[in-house]
Amino acid sequence: MKRKITYKQRLLYVLIAGGVFMMVLYNLSIADTVAFAVENNELEEQILNSQDAPSQLKSIKEKLNKIKQVIGSEEDAEMDIHQMLLQLITDKVQQNNLILKDFPQPYVIADKGYITKTAKATIEGDFIHLLQLLYFLEHNYKGGKVVAVDFKTTKQIRTRKRKLNTIIYLQNVKAENHEENS
Repeated sequence: MKRKITYKQRLLYVLIAGGVFMMVLYNLSIADTVAFAVENNELEEQILNSQDAPSQLKSIKEKLNKIKQVIGSEEDAEMDIHQMLLQLITDKVQQNNLILKDFPQPYVIADKGYITKTAKATIEGDFIHLLQLLYFLEHNYKGGKVVAVDFKTTKQIRTRKRKLNTIIYLQNVKAENHEENS
């Protein structure tokens, strides 16, 4: 006996066959095209980003130079920064009639792969000459940076005169040399 297929059944079979046909068609031809279109868009974005590469490279080099300036370079490691600082300060102190009151050894702290040396100098004199000394150190001292300045006035008991003292903190940060970093 032959079984007759109704229109509803035919429609259902055609829809199922059409769905299977669409899935096979997508996998065989359209999936590759969609993948190539997505890859093409990514490559176009990379090309657009690379057109701005020279300016990005320039800004990265500027940031690198700033970091090198903060942590110091290898050339600075060879010379004694404390002795260089003492020489600069004593030259300026003698020129400007200032008094170098205190110049202890620098504090050395090693933390997270960096060595931080903090030098402290206490100088007495008038405000203008102290500011000139600070300006000179900020622009001419290559062994580190001026990180803090503290001005204090003291009153002498015998003469009742006020004296201005400044404490200058200079810091040098260098990368620590380990076998892991080399």
